[in-house]
Amino acid sequence: MKNNHKKGDSMQSHKRIAVGILGIACMGILAMFPVLGYAQEQEGEAVNADSILVPKEVPITDEIEEKSITESSAVHEGAEKSHTLKEKALAEVKAENEDDTVLAKKIVLAENMHKIRPTREQVDAAVRQAAMNLPEYERKKFIATMKTMLNYNAIERISIDAMVEVYSLKELESMVEYFTKSEARTASKKIVNWAEKVQPEIIHMIDRAMMRVRTGQ
Repeated sequence: MKNNHKKGDSMQSHKRIAVGILGIACMGILAMFPVLGYAQEQEGEAVNADSILVPKEVPITDEIEEKSITESSAVHEGAEKSHTLKEKALAEVKAENEDDTVLAKKIVLAENMHKIRPTREQVDAAVRQAAMNLPEYERKKFIATMKTMLNYNAIERISIDAMVEVYSLKELESMVEYFTKSEARTASKKIVNWAEKVQPEIIHMIDRAMMRVRTGQ
């Protein structure tokens, strides 16, 4: 029974990792786009997680409550504005795609993006990264299994179609121009190295914050 239970847990773990791979791969394909300004909606200072925790012994006064309501309202309004801008941008792209000539150019550009940064490389990198969450003795088998199960051509087709639906002609032209540079390609390959340094620090900060929430210290 214990062995079956362990196998079941392992399978569930594999499923969760497998489902996340496509998302990781897609992020990897466009990982450097914030440099171009496409994914950067707003700039702000880094936030220290410890600084946003209010000690339990601090009384909730009318002033604090009013400030909290005001801040919450501002966040909500900001989210609505961001959503509206995204919807407007997507509507503009949709209208743009009604022009067959423009649509044909966009398809070629999207296909070129995938030649510059092949889907197989991006997905395989995501699989290897996901495998690191498994025990060492399971990693090779997991990687081999995923490579036989994933339909790379289908993933690429989905990704190309999504690019055409989401990005404008000018944005795709800028992407291709940017990633044609050797520096852009080498920089994008270092994303995993960057994540390996940043993620542990974020996890550590979250752990400390959660501990303070639990203990009230």
